[in-house]
Amino acid sequence: MAQPVFPATIAYDHNKGSYVEEYTPSQTAGETFGYGDLVTLSGATVLRCGADPATILGISEVVSESARVLTPNGRVPIRVLGPEAVIVMSSLTVPVMATHLNVAYGVARDANGIWQVDVSDTTNTRVVVVRLEIALGFWYVKFLAANLLNDGVAS
Repeated sequence: MAQPVFPATIAYDHNKGSYVEEYTPSQTAGETFGYGDLVTLSGATVLRCGADPATILGISEVVSESARVLTPNGRVPIRVLGPEAVIVMSSLTVPVMATHLNVAYGVARDANGIWQVDVSDTTNTRVVVVRLEIALGFWYVKFLAANLLNDGVAS
């Protein structure tokens, strides 16, 4: 069964564990980002996370190159994540309740720019699976506090 592919987004309880704040996006090639991209901070600039991101600020809710020209200050909205935020993501793997629930996995960005749960990566873990919608192929995850810039503790 083919699994759905869609951008990562906040799943529910928007005000629990996340908030939206404006940041200045990078304008360097390869550092711009789109809807659902994981982003991090580099100084005062937000850029798309690289492979196995060690630090994650949050999820982009816009295409940075398009949105930055809409605001007078050139900033774009970022959904800043805390460890309680629940995110819905896709995966190329068919979810199995007994196998995947409450397990930590890595995340990977596919060739189309979609961040997904990577069940083959149990070494560079970034998320823990907290709920599954098997019929829909939805993976509900929380990012590990150790990798969040806004984890609320000195990690």
